[in-house]
Amino acid sequence: MKQFLLILFSVFILSTTLVAEPSAATSSSIEERFGDRIELLGVKFKGPLVLSQILIAILLAVTFLQSAIDKIMDREGNRKFFTAHFSNSPLKGFTDISLSLLIILELTAGLMLVYGIYFSFAERTTLWIFNGFVWSAITFIFLFTGQRLAKDYVGAADLIPYFLLVILGIMSMY
Repeated sequence: MKQFLLILFSVFILSTTLVAEPSAATSSSIEERFGDRIELLGVKFKGPLVLSQILIAILLAVTFLQSAIDKIMDREGNRKFFTAHFSNSPLKGFTDISLSLLIILELTAGLMLVYGIYFSFAERTTLWIFNGFVWSAITFIFLFTGQRLAKDYVGAADLIPYFLLVILGIMSMY
């Protein structure tokens, strides 16, 4: 009997949701409800792409700033890791300068994205997020190149989703 009632209830719910037509008062499209504006927690956004750009920028800013701060706070541990990691690569003698360059790239990318997030709310434009995305792509290319030169193919492959996310962010700007 329970199974029969469950089947009957399921058929009723499915038939009403699949067959029912939305009325003009209960529009299901976000665009129809809000136009080109989205409001989330009282904050108005120009559209879903801007919201997506800001969310991508937040994720990347956290990633880059945490990574750069870790490299600054534990420079000696990172230097030892770099020395071992690049011991059989063309970067063998350049670990100190590579570490410093990577800290600068990551810190700059993270700060550009943080400023871009602020700028997008203050000036209603995502220009600085775009600049942060481009800098992030350059940083990922440097990271990817280092991983490939160290023959750490798994580490290089792990960077690809981040790079694709940055590229999607850049592409969403147009």
